[in-house]
Amino acid sequence: MKHNGAIACVGLELHLQYLAEMSTERKEKEALAADGGWTVVVHHKGRKKTTDSETGIAVGSVAQAAVENKMAKKKRKEVEIMTLQSKFEEDKKRLQQMRAARKFRPY
Repeated sequence: MKHNGAIACVGLELHLQYLAEMSTERKEKEALAADGGWTVVVHHKGRKKTTDSETGIAVGSVAQAAVENKMAKKKRKEVEIMTLQSKFEEDKKRLQQMRAARKFRPY
């Protein structure tokens, strides 16, 4: 189905106009509340701040000790997996040798 470009353009313009009206209306309400001596608390969507503006320190970051503990744990797991893998390979070789050592005994 083909869409008419003019209709889509008009719809977009109406939507943008609606958004602009809502924005101005919201700002007027906030200004009225602020003039009355109220503190206006506004919720904004979006990402959280990653650094504190005054100190430049990362907000909510993970401590270095926690990172080191995590890396040590990961290293231990890797070593354990490597030892298990080497034991598995040894067992495979031993099984092959046992199979090769079998002799044909029909009775």
